[in-house]
Amino acid sequence: MAGESRPAPAPVQRLDTLDGMRGFAALAVVVYHLFVRWAEPQFYPTLYEHGGALGDFFPLQIAGSFGVLLFFLISGFVIMMTLERSRGLMDFAGRRAARLWPAMLFCATASTLLINGSGVAFEYENVARWHVTPVEYFSSLVFVPPDLTAGLFGIEQGDQPRFVEGVYWTLWAEVRFYALIALAFLLSPRRAFLWVWAGLQAISTVLDIADMADMTGAVPLWPLWAAVFQPDLLCWFTLGLVAWKLRAGERSMPMWVAAGFACAALATGNLISLETYGFILHDGALQTALLYLAVFTPFVLFLTGSRLLAPLRWRPMIAVGLASYPLYLFHERVGMVYLHWLNDAGLNAWVSVAITLAIIIASALAIHRFVEEPAKRLIVTRWRPFAEQVEKRFPQLRFAPA
Repeated sequence: MAGESRPAPAPVQRLDTLDGMRGFAALAVVVYHLFVRWAEPQFYPTLYEHGGALGDFFPLQIAGSFGVLLFFLISGFVIMMTLERSRGLMDFAGRRAARLWPAMLFCATASTLLINGSGVAFEYENVARWHVTPVEYFSSLVFVPPDLTAGLFGIEQGDQPRFVEGVYWTLWAEVRFYALIALAFLLSPRRAFLWVWAGLQAISTVLDIADMADMTGAVPLWPLWAAVFQPDLLCWFTLGLVAWKLRAGERSMPMWVAAGFACAALATGNLISLETYGFILHDGALQTALLYLAVFTPFVLFLTGSRLLAPLRWRPMIAVGLASYPLYLFHERVGMVYLHWLNDAGLNAWVSVAITLAIIIASALAIHRFVEEPAKRLIVTRWRPFAEQVEKRFPQLRFAPA
């Protein structure tokens, strides 16, 4: 293809800056949940003993949105790298399952036991229902929204079924992205993949614009199309994918086309539904622009190798980054339980927050070292021979060679 250079081989070593960026994103989400999520104006009356003094502080208001969107960019970057290193669909699926499921199993179980067993869930008078139901626990383990699983089993869930922890909704977005990109990578010749993905992003962008124009009633099977193409989120994954290609040295027309459609989705001005995702963000183009600037700046600095990101390579930050997944999974309502206990013990509210943050980070580091990493190694080791046999018997499951 004219004007296209072949990507450089994927580096074997870990990208320390990217790990540090993961840690920074996870900490932003944690801080948002400890200072903003359960205070006014997001929640009334505040559940925090320290009150809602920081609820109107704009950097903290967008901290949760910032962390989530930065994670989506990083995910697009990393998944493209993983696909190019995988032999086929079974190999890729095993790598992703080993990465996501052990930590989810442990964190969802520990969170459920702590939330339900502590009794704290019933002590917040203005929280209608905080305990975890069996359907919500099962849904979290399979990364599928509880309202879908409840309907599948014909179970009445009552008011607002939810995941064990609020952030789990992002995993539902992630696994749908994995499925879509893996199928596109499998079914298209390697040289044509970016054109295929640009087409998929184009569909997503058109659906996003149709949604903004309130025209989705004219789209056949809209819920299915929306679930597959994620009109409000796919663009972030796409821009991460393009970033990987840029870092690998590729400059090609389909890459720029995909990026253009992704930017068009961003330009709709209301990419994220505040009602759906619960992000705190003031209405207005300026606030949205500041959020986008905050998300893209560290990623651009990363791609350009800027020394301004040197603090992200600080060893403690890298350690938090490596443990960012359990930190992300195990902090919100669990953190509220810790705050409640510490406040009941008579500690100062701000001291309670500091201790809670330390407990959350220490727990994540321990889960990463003693649960996540050993389980991942075990699953990958056991899965690899099975995946090789399946892909040998069914060669159509192998990815096209570069």
